[in-house]
Amino acid sequence: MRKARVSLSGFLVVLLLAGFSSALAAQGKTKLPYEGVTINYIGYGGLWTKTVIDSLAEFKAKTGIEVKAQQLGNDQISQKIAISSTAHSGDLDVFAFRPLQETLLFVKNGWLEPLDGYIAKSPEFDYNDFMKSARDGSTNGGKIFGIPMMTEREVVFYNKELFAKAGIKTMPKTMDELMAAAEKLNDPKKGICGIAIRGKGSDAVTMFSGFLRGFGGEFNANGKALINTPQAIAAFKYYGDLLRLYGPPGVLNMGWAETQALFAQGRAAMRIDADSQFGFSIDPKSSLVYDKVGYFSLPAGPAGQAPFNVAAWSLGVSPYSQNKEAAWEFVRWCMGKEMDARTQASGNPSTRSSTWKNLEASKGFPSELISVINETSAVGRATDRPSLINVGESRTVIGDVIVAGILGRDVKPVADKANAAFQTLLDKEK
Repeated sequence: MRKARVSLSGFLVVLLLAGFSSALAAQGKTKLPYEGVTINYIGYGGLWTKTVIDSLAEFKAKTGIEVKAQQLGNDQISQKIAISSTAHSGDLDVFAFRPLQETLLFVKNGWLEPLDGYIAKSPEFDYNDFMKSARDGSTNGGKIFGIPMMTEREVVFYNKELFAKAGIKTMPKTMDELMAAAEKLNDPKKGICGIAIRGKGSDAVTMFSGFLRGFGGEFNANGKALINTPQAIAAFKYYGDLLRLYGPPGVLNMGWAETQALFAQGRAAMRIDADSQFGFSIDPKSSLVYDKVGYFSLPAGPAGQAPFNVAAWSLGVSPYSQNKEAAWEFVRWCMGKEMDARTQASGNPSTRSSTWKNLEASKGFPSELISVINETSAVGRATDRPSLINVGESRTVIGDVIVAGILGRDVKPVADKANAAFQTLLDKEK
């Protein structure tokens, strides 16, 4: 009998141990906070998106969240967001949007979830680490509606060889010095222009923004059009003189692609455009000057330096998502410092200040350009165009004044007429 009791006790111990092991196993299976949750994300085709999609298995292993990701064209993304949000559908959880074109419209329509509360609960996310101008582009009425994903800045590309031949050793720091350098470098007999910047109507507006603000002007403010102020007139004249006197032939038909090709062929001593295009200039397959490219910050006007430092894309959460907490987990993960360094290492220009100080993450960018990026980020403006919903038509209106300046016409009456048309656009949105 005693032997049987011992066996029974052992059997009970085995049962208890088995139950404990099962409990541990069950605990292990349910420890992921969002086990079984699926969210839908749509984004643009780019280096950031590819790097994140390649890492989704890692995110699922950490959180239990499965992300169904889809890459679409820019206009397709906007259309998908509009259709889903208008229907108050829950088929989108997280999406990329273009803050410069879409923040005002999306906020007005209620298509973006405010993120302030989520950020407040995530101090390790370090929201203030994102560049201020990039943050501002996705902020409206004091509320945060998006996390900036990638940035680009207005910088000056220059041909080091041509600068050396002209004896220019100090980079221009003011608009007067920029004009003087362009004059010295201009050599039409050899087919070389002093400077190339967009001159094609509405395409030129974004580059013109740094000149306008450098002269103390602005496109609009508080519902009022401001493109015929004395400061704006001075900026239009300067931009026009610079390109008419020292720009390339046919500049009125040039956008970013045309000025990029000109610079890459060694036919422009300087070029002003977005730094995100640097790869074209230093690629031996596409550039004759790949080993002669330098960079410096947009010079200061009478009112100081005012280049743009904008977020081209931001990440937003749908207010109609059925899994908002999980959606925020995805945003927090893919825009956190670790993943941000990873996406920058793959070629995406970061919106975090700390990432630009990370040598490993930034090694794919020219060191001279990184210095210019850090300098520009400190003074950069959050927009490179007028602030309104119908930005496309406003750019056409303002572009007419830019063209008049390049042609050498009297800018004031053209600006007055354009300002009235611009005001009409603003009034329609009140």
